[in-house]
Amino acid sequence: MKRKIVSAAVLACAMGLAATAACSDNNTDDYLSEMVTTATETETTTTVTTTETTTEATTAAKKEYPELVNTYSGTYVATQGLTALDFSVFGTDDEGVIQALFSFHEDPANKGVPTGSYLMQGTVTDEDDDDDIIEVKFTGSEWEKHPDTYHILDFTGTFDLKKGTLTSDDYEIDLKKSAGADLSILLNSYDGNYTPDKGDNRIKFNIETADVHGELQAVFEFEPEAGKKASFISVGQITNIAPDGRITASFTGSEWMEKTEDQKFIDFEGVFTADGRNFNETDGHHINLYVS
Repeated sequence: MKRKIVSAAVLACAMGLAATAACSDNNTDDYLSEMVTTATETETTTTVTTTETTTEATTAAKKEYPELVNTYSGTYVATQGLTALDFSVFGTDDEGVIQALFSFHEDPANKGVPTGSYLMQGTVTDEDDDDDIIEVKFTGSEWEKHPDTYHILDFTGTFDLKKGTLTSDDYEIDLKKSAGADLSILLNSYDGNYTPDKGDNRIKFNIETADVHGELQAVFEFEPEAGKKASFISVGQITNIAPDGRITASFTGSEWMEKTEDQKFIDFEGVFTADGRNFNETDGHHINLYVS
């Protein structure tokens, strides 16, 4: 565009010279300079307008919905029949997309349904004027516990903030607010013990971060041999928040900080109490933790 504008300016000046024969070299330079400056200013104005529009759109996309952060419990109906559901909204990511966990298990009226859970992402599709009703389309993103033959279910749900409910005509979802989904209660330094193959049975476990995807990062410190300490980064994932607030999480070793020879990561799953102050695992390592 600039090249065309400059060319037009040169042509105009040339025509002026031919018509008047009074345009000196210096005047020609001034005229061309003025035309180029005008073209540059026009381009700059266009760029600023575009940038402002993009900024406004980005701000709108990042709108957060802290009033939705909670766990909603109840039931839904799918191929396996009536199924218990705990649906936890953790918050929104950097793009303003709502992050949640769909965690299902057997209902007393339909025993035998396996336990499973997967992460979901939600986009607000409708909002009433006073913000009491919020409609969100949820799409499954990743399995955390995947029973054979089960599939992720996408749905559009309606939050009623006054009633504290989440309902959907899809799969007859009927949920009510039951427990908090604020994972910051887990950001603690824990002392504890476990059953080791050898060495000291005491451990320290420090949970450092909890993000809006329900992912945790912690440091596991122990002494597998007398006088030789070891530690590694342990990555955790929330797999359920029960109606009473108890939080189930699984942890997997990811990176050594200090390591003794032939030492292996300690992977485990267990349940935090509703206040986040205690943790219990009895699936082999017998890990018990309590806030320091």
